[in-house]
Amino acid sequence: MLSTEYRYKLHLIGRITRNLLRKVVVLLFVLASLTTLGLLAYEYGYAVPDTSKTHITYGYNLMMYIFLSGSLVNILLNLKDIWHEKGFWIEMIVLFLLLFVIITQSPLHFPSEEWLQRIDPILMRILLLFISIIQLSKAIVSTLQRHIRPELMFTYSFLFIIFTGAALLMLPKAHSHPLSFTDALFTATSAVCITGLTTVDTATTYTLTGQIIILLLIQIGGVGVMTFTSFIAMSFFTQTSFTDQMALKNILSEESMNNIFKTLMYTFFTTIFIEAVGSWILWWEVHDFPREKIENPTFFAIFHSVSAFCNAGFSTLPENLNNPVTRSLYGFQCWIAVLIILGGIGFPIVFNYGKLFNHKIRNLIYRLQGSSQRMPSHVRIVNTTTRIVITATLFLVIGGTVLFFIFEHNHLLKELPWKGKLAVSFLGAVTPRTAGFNNVSMNLLSTPTIVLTMLLMWIGASPLSTGGGIKTTTFTIVVKNIFSTLRGKENIEIFKRQLPKENVKRAHAIVFLSILWISINTLLITIVVPGSQPTQALFEMISALSTVGLSLNFTPQLTLPGKIIIILTMFVGRVGLFTLLTGIFRQQKSQHYTYAEDNVIL
Repeated sequence: MLSTEYRYKLHLIGRITRNLLRKVVVLLFVLASLTTLGLLAYEYGYAVPDTSKTHITYGYNLMMYIFLSGSLVNILLNLKDIWHEKGFWIEMIVLFLLLFVIITQSPLHFPSEEWLQRIDPILMRILLLFISIIQLSKAIVSTLQRHIRPELMFTYSFLFIIFTGAALLMLPKAHSHPLSFTDALFTATSAVCITGLTTVDTATTYTLTGQIIILLLIQIGGVGVMTFTSFIAMSFFTQTSFTDQMALKNILSEESMNNIFKTLMYTFFTTIFIEAVGSWILWWEVHDFPREKIENPTFFAIFHSVSAFCNAGFSTLPENLNNPVTRSLYGFQCWIAVLIILGGIGFPIVFNYGKLFNHKIRNLIYRLQGSSQRMPSHVRIVNTTTRIVITATLFLVIGGTVLFFIFEHNHLLKELPWKGKLAVSFLGAVTPRTAGFNNVSMNLLSTPTIVLTMLLMWIGASPLSTGGGIKTTTFTIVVKNIFSTLRGKENIEIFKRQLPKENVKRAHAIVFLSILWISINTLLITIVVPGSQPTQALFEMISALSTVGLSLNFTPQLTLPGKIIIILTMFVGRVGLFTLLTGIFRQQKSQHYTYAEDNVIL
């Protein structure tokens, strides 16, 4: 019989060995994931000689064996708990597919099966990329939750994607003209921060590979880097910490941590669904165009659908939507505007109306069935945020369209038919709400329209959307507070609800910080860019901070210091100046004392 002490030592040694093996497997997975991404970048980013293609295939095969053997070790080490892990069965399917690829590439399979020879290389790359993203997402979330303050996770994740994107755009096969790292960084920042400002022409500078990289950066930036990585990590990883979930709860503005994964899932799949429908509609608008005008209608439709829904404003056409191909395509322009609005109203509003729709439909079904059962009625399914966003959006879209039409009726719209005037005015009112598509020459706009555009850009989209700006809710609260103060009311009431003072303080802080940033950096731009006009500099700064992407033909004139200022402004605009400063400054704990009040003359 073994003594108790000896059994305890054996148990301790076994536990230490298992933990060590787990760490080795995690390290191997991270190295294999980085190697896989490196191989993919080399294969598709460089002109690879035929002699190197064999070595690349060997590298892929080695990565497959590492992922397969490492996963088997993980299953053996966690045999009791592995069945309860989220995403276990999805990982199992992926591993079986990997095993299928390995078997079909072995001498045992029949060479005459040509379909296998065609599918295997593509399937292998897709599977390796998928596994690499899963493993890196796990590693990123685990590292961030241990070593970085939750308030700064959002900021660091954006920086990581921006610099990765800039490095990918520097690959030889990503661009057709000489490209400096500053311009690549500018484009990557603009794409991830869904702005749309570019120092080089996207259509002529970047190849199809480069445009696909830009498309992926827009998609990740539009959904949100933390949303993207956290969705994948929480789908396949049960050990997300309480601190990490609290950070996600704040980012997603969820009332309960129980809803985090559901919200991430809804956000991810709602984005894919709307973009897919948008791509199909846009494809119908352009599919019969000659190939010399639109070379690949499918990619064109997908790119513009993603760019519109994510409020990015990038286009694969020179001169954006003012190109002769789309300048008179008014239906196309209106659908772009609809996608911009859907992306700009915010995911919580879409989900809120989805909840209301579900409530109404299920009660209708019960009534048609003659059942007395009813869905439990919430006090207010459509919450105050949704009411503010929808009201403000309708006001800004309708008001902006009418004013654009009035200001440009006898100017840019003079020669257009009535449907053209309405379509151009509609998109002209929608696109400044952080989208950045332009269907007219911006530097030809009248002065009143430029002022209107700057105001719409500054207000921007809605919270937790793909857009920027100070947000419609912030603008509404500040305006409502001004009227309440003028009337001598102590509280702010909207739609028969009283807003907490914290909302009011935050809204005023956001507005003040925004105006301060715009003022200081507009001054700096006029100093570092010789010959710049104040109106151009102010327009550019508001466009960058609100992640819009419109320009009065000023972006190509930027000097290196000017580019750096705009890059920083786009980043700050996407992350949020208030969010960034909240993460930098240490939060003060509740005070258990108060000073005597003293009035100050205002």
